[in-house]
Amino acid sequence: MKSGIIKKTTSYIMGIPMNDMDINTPQMIYDRIAGSSEFELKDVSFDDKNICPMLTVVYKDMEFIVDVKIEPVSAIEPDFMLCHPMPDSSVKKIKQAQIGITTSMTFNDDILASHHFQLKFLDCILPEAAAVVDFNVRRIFSPVWLKKTAASSVAPGPSYIFSVNVAPDKNDKSWIFTQGLNRCGFMELEVINADNSNIDFYASAMSIASSKAISERVFPSEMEPFEIAKLGDDKKLSVTWRFWKGEMSAYPQDCLGVGKKRPKSQSMFNGVLFIWPDDGKSKKPVRANELAPFCMDKAVIEYSAEESLRIEALAKETLPALAKGLTLPESKALVKIKTVSSGDSEGNVNFEYIWAEADRIDEENIYCTAVHDTLFSKEITNGEKFQTSIKNISDWILNLRGTRIAPDNAFLLEN
Repeated sequence: MKSGIIKKTTSYIMGIPMNDMDINTPQMIYDRIAGSSEFELKDVSFDDKNICPMLTVVYKDMEFIVDVKIEPVSAIEPDFMLCHPMPDSSVKKIKQAQIGITTSMTFNDDILASHHFQLKFLDCILPEAAAVVDFNVRRIFSPVWLKKTAASSVAPGPSYIFSVNVAPDKNDKSWIFTQGLNRCGFMELEVINADNSNIDFYASAMSIASSKAISERVFPSEMEPFEIAKLGDDKKLSVTWRFWKGEMSAYPQDCLGVGKKRPKSQSMFNGVLFIWPDDGKSKKPVRANELAPFCMDKAVIEYSAEESLRIEALAKETLPALAKGLTLPESKALVKIKTVSSGDSEGNVNFEYIWAEADRIDEENIYCTAVHDTLFSKEITNGEKFQTSIKNISDWILNLRGTRIAPDNAFLLEN
């Protein structure tokens, strides 16, 4: 049995400067770090292998070793995706860009904090970015997102650390695979020869599993069950994986991800996704591409205590964005409200959560309509209108003309 835990690969994130002169000399970079209240520049040396400065930086009692290299942007390939709407000035600069500044480092065991540090550090050494390029996930991010993320006290969520990619094959088939998990010390996941009609199901399962692994800092060993959601009626969604080399004979040799059609970048630490059927009987998982999708409308994803606290902190920090969103035409929002359900004889207070439609919000309160009953008490019933302090908001989702906005991409409302 192979372990799903591997040696972490390097995280590479580049900033494309709006003004190339901002990264003219290494000393300019050192001075910016020295002027930051968040970082301590502990040591400067030289990486002979990568031919660039190597900096030892202290952040929140954590020590990171970061290579900082000014290099051509030619490594940005055509399949890199834009993840956010970009300012016109950024789009123009990206097309003309010649150089960027790349930070490369290894995450520590606190994956989210490591990622947050790398983004904060990049923002510190680059006064005005045109774009952020994350080579591990082959994505390009908005400079506005970088500024908001760097200024935040809360790390961005797991979804920013990995990507789920779809490569179309022939005969209505596709190869679906993650990127970014290797830098977390986990196996990448993939589904080979997937029916195009089932892509959303496979991608959702991979995304939930990846986010759970990152937030809980765990990853199953080969063919070990990994429960990622509850589906109701005592059923659950559990996944696992098998090392890709042992799976190649199960697929046609001319499909993507197999034989000569498998790129070297996907030939290291990758596992083919297996899923347990939703029948309550099967003891063995099956290859995801051989499994008929089942309904996930009532899927309940249980977050770790740490991730729940992160989401709640970010939800509170981004409340101005929610308030602004509610004033826009055709906007609808759901808010997750923390309520007191009961207390025990020792004075301990128990809490539960309820989702509600947000009707309006002011500086102190939010006015809502419940969309379900409270589960453990008769405190609130479905359809009941109530008001509560904005301090009780622990998460929110805004739908703005088909665009889903949540605390992790709230910057879209703050432009």
